[in-house]
Amino acid sequence: MTVAYKLLKTGGRIAHNKEFRVVLDEYGTVGLKRIGRRIERATSITFADIVGTLDALAYELAEQLKGGSRVHLPGLGYFSLAVKGDVYRDPKTQKVRLRNACVRTVKFRPERGLMNALRDTDFENVTYRSKPHERPSEEQVEAALKGLFAESVCIFVSDIRSALYLSQPVAYRLVQKLESKGRLRNVGSPHHKVFVDGKA
Repeated sequence: MTVAYKLLKTGGRIAHNKEFRVVLDEYGTVGLKRIGRRIERATSITFADIVGTLDALAYELAEQLKGGSRVHLPGLGYFSLAVKGDVYRDPKTQKVRLRNACVRTVKFRPERGLMNALRDTDFENVTYRSKPHERPSEEQVEAALKGLFAESVCIFVSDIRSALYLSQPVAYRLVQKLESKGRLRNVGSPHHKVFVDGKA
């Protein structure tokens, strides 16, 4: 297996530093079902055990992060919180304070062992496999959708991008068009779309 990537022209301020940027041509998201079944086949742990353990781990991870701790999971790495809010100066004390503090994201720093395990990753340049902004024909789109839905009940924008070798903007415009025509139906959220076959 290889990790596909494309070299794209940079724009805006980044262009002054580098002419090209490397973008992974992602195949899609691998979920717990696939990973869990692979672990189940390779070990004596059942899929139900994996699901239960992950649920408990996710809960405990959140509790420890909310308590201000950094969490270390051996073999994976370190998890910690990043905070955001409105910085202001207290008019009475002149001290800088933070108003409306909330979690910005969860930071992850991989452990050296995980990075070592990724050293032998193979990469493939797919930049010139097709023209990045070329619009596929209706026949090509339909063939790609049939192939994707034959493999999985649900697909993502990244799956369509990979199948048709599209840039991100072109892929999103195509998905909007397919949604409006009823060819795709979103069963996810507005910000994290998961599509099922609109013809089914």
